[in-house]
Amino acid sequence: MKSVLKSYAELVKFRLSSTVVATSVFGYILALKYSYGTHWTEYFNWTLFCGVLFGGMFIVFASNGLNQIIEKENDGKMDRTSKRPIVEGRIPLLQARIFCWATGFIGIMTLILTGAPFLAVLLGAISLVVYVFIYTPMKQVSPLAVMVGAIPGALPPLIGYSAVIPSLDQLGIILFLIQFFWQFPHFWAIAWMLHDDYQKAGYWLLPSGGGRDKKSAYQILIYTVILNLVSLMPLLYGLSSVNVLFVILPLCLYFFFKSLQLFKTLEIKDARKLLYASFLYTPVVFLSYIFF
Repeated sequence: MKSVLKSYAELVKFRLSSTVVATSVFGYILALKYSYGTHWTEYFNWTLFCGVLFGGMFIVFASNGLNQIIEKENDGKMDRTSKRPIVEGRIPLLQARIFCWATGFIGIMTLILTGAPFLAVLLGAISLVVYVFIYTPMKQVSPLAVMVGAIPGALPPLIGYSAVIPSLDQLGIILFLIQFFWQFPHFWAIAWMLHDDYQKAGYWLLPSGGGRDKKSAYQILIYTVILNLVSLMPLLYGLSSVNVLFVILPLCLYFFFKSLQLFKTLEIKDARKLLYASFLYTPVVFLSYIFF
């Protein structure tokens, strides 16, 4: 049983899914704070919160699992993915399909049954469809797949936000954009580190045709600057006090410095440092807006 659970955890990328879904929790809380100010805890709806948390998690589980089913052959060509449960046959293909579609359905129904507005449910369904049926097959066609994949990756905070405020207002879109632009330096840092491995499966995920060159590093730097600017925009809507700048500004400078180092050196070790810095970025930004 332990080995079976481990295989399914690998299929749905449990740890990665948990970090993605955490942003939907941030979106939910930030919407409450924006609506009710310092009294937001009085309006906390645990049923809806659990719907956002678990519904979103099941949708991400389904997306990750279906991605592995579709990419089974290519995963077998790459060192980093050659031991995934679908590749090794630890989970039968039909069984994996049934499990993934069931978790996707459960995720959507969880949002509905816990009272999530139609917009939140719709965004959850869109994230699944775009990730599985557009981003996944596009990865072998164009590096623009990274931009397409960033859309479902950025929807969780907007799903959490729209569970409270069922409309696409400016602050909700800004939260989406923070998560959207964050994914470029984050994912391109991974693509930089694993460029040779990705090439084995025919994936070209760095933005430049030259691979690990100045053009790719320059785009990473530009998207980092855009991310930093977008991360400051919630202040315009009074979401937090100016005290939040004492946390966010040093973080933005630190993240920019890591991108700049990669631009200067083009070294894999600096791509790894940028990746580690990206792990801190969105949790610190979102938590800062909640507590300041």
